[in-house]
Amino acid sequence: MLSVDGLTLVRGDRCLSPPLSFELRGGAALLVEGGNGSGKTTLLRTLCGLRPAVAGRVLWRGRALPSASESLREELAFLGHRDALHEDLGPADNLRCALALGGETQAPRAIDAALEAAGLQEQRAVPVRCLSQGQRRRAALARFGLTRKRLWILDEPLAALDAAARAGFKALLERHLFAGGLAVLSCHTDAWLHTDSMQRLSLPGPR
Repeated sequence: MLSVDGLTLVRGDRCLSPPLSFELRGGAALLVEGGNGSGKTTLLRTLCGLRPAVAGRVLWRGRALPSASESLREELAFLGHRDALHEDLGPADNLRCALALGGETQAPRAIDAALEAAGLQEQRAVPVRCLSQGQRRRAALARFGLTRKRLWILDEPLAALDAAARAGFKALLERHLFAGGLAVLSCHTDAWLHTDSMQRLSLPGPR
């Protein structure tokens, strides 16, 4: 469903990787590893169509970006380094807005259930600017328990999470993959994310 053919990562005038090629089918995940500055975020943003491919191709369902961009957006749930939350809204309203922007809706009880699973039921209406970094990250990740998007791309999803929240996200990821979804994630440590269906891609960094 998602494939990369000879993709070279470039930032400014620096080459960040040799040509990369891989393929992901439904039910599979790719863990992107590498140190700071190795190109993890550049790769994820290129897979999303947020950065153009300088060399090589990114293909979604057999069609190359950017011609497949609209089809990709319809099936993509993306989370970057920033949580993409509105500071003046509570977690519940943020979830409703994020889902609506992706063309999805959920009943209030489903949103409440997702927040309860994230340990945020008591903070459902508290403005995000008043939450801790861990609570903000949990609020952002709660969307992935509600979305029906097929492809998940997440940049450092475990950042600021405690052990319980990491375990909860791993369970969410495993359910998504079991249902035939696919995911690309970056992480400094794979101890919390390893699954039997997970491939690994190690980026060596600038050359």
